[in-house]
Amino acid sequence: MLRWTADESLSALIRRYYAGEAGLWETIRRHVDDELRRRQLDHSRYHLRLRARDDGAYDILIEDAGQFANEP
Repeated sequence: MLRWTADESLSALIRRYYAGEAGLWETIRRHVDDELRRRQLDHSRYHLRLRARDDGAYDILIEDAGQFANEP
């Protein structure tokens, strides 16, 4: 699993998403894809989790989606 803390702009998007603002999921995914590309990591298939932090930011958790392919 890969984990990092979202910067303020991504955290703000995530807060708006969880507040019910429509149409933000693809923008959030693009931010994550950009960060994975910047780190030169495969960004073709992954499972994304968002975890709120006490300081108002969000942690981004990335797991390889291949591990979920064989689950019932």
